[in-house]
Amino acid sequence: MKKLISRLAFFIPVSVFVVGSLFTSGCGSSQPQKTYYQLPVLTNAVAEKSALQEIKLGAKHEPQLWIKSVNLSDYLAAPGIVYQTGDVSYVNASNHLWASPLQQQLQQALSSELSAAFPNRLVSGQELEKDADALDVTITAFHGRYDGQVLIEGYWILSNSDKVVKRPFNFKLKQEKNGYAELVLTLSKGYSQLAKSIAKQLSLQS
Repeated sequence: MKKLISRLAFFIPVSVFVVGSLFTSGCGSSQPQKTYYQLPVLTNAVAEKSALQEIKLGAKHEPQLWIKSVNLSDYLAAPGIVYQTGDVSYVNASNHLWASPLQQQLQQALSSELSAAFPNRLVSGQELEKDADALDVTITAFHGRYDGQVLIEGYWILSNSDKVVKRPFNFKLKQEKNGYAELVLTLSKGYSQLAKSIAKQLSLQS
């Protein structure tokens, strides 16, 4: 038991949770409780603003922004929150889980952020106009790391009848406190930065 705990002691910033859960299960005590996490939504004022889009189809306006897909690398699609334990090693937490599929949460969060950024433009996860701008986002990293860094990496593609634009993204944030709850909050903060970056670059494209 002492060897197991010493090998895991470097797992920061979630060392307390990892070591504690393994110690409990290894000693045959009660089963660790599962905890579920949801990415926080926008503030009420911004969320309300983004939800009140009313654009008359057929009237002259900017083309719809269709969030066609948010794709995850396979290792991110599991129910457990991903944590990088070494340079080439990763774990999916067994007791710290996403409350709903991460892909679904990310698509909803991106839709809310972009709706708030473009209040006069129709933003939707469904294609409602033939000339819609289609946005595909692929996320290859969305996890915490042993050195206290939180990583969000990947690329997005905007396509329409005229052109295709591809842009990579790479966000690295410092997790200030220990624990999975803080990790999720830091991931949410980084994802919001990504959404704002996409909105800025889309504005330059229009």
